[in-house]
Amino acid sequence: MLGIRLSRAEEERLERHARSLGRPKSSLAREWIVERLDRESLDGEFRRQAASLAASITPSELAELEVATDEWLRSLDAEDGGYDWGPEGPPL
Repeated sequence: MLGIRLSRAEEERLERHARSLGRPKSSLAREWIVERLDRESLDGEFRRQAASLAASITPSELAELEVATDEWLRSLDAEDGGYDWGPEGPPL
């Protein structure tokens, strides 16, 4: 069992949100906590894998990868004229 203390304003926000979804507050809180635990677990695994890869690559291999990445980015710029579409991507 878990007890979570929220300020009055936070409690009211949670209540309104739960009501708008037609779900109990505890159900939402449980879902959010589990989702965050899963995300944190995946993030940790990604960090471990990245560290493992970084430890296994030589400086010359890293330099080769950087050159290949630069070439790939240049080819993308050639394809779209170097336009920065931003986070939304090109217009549909």
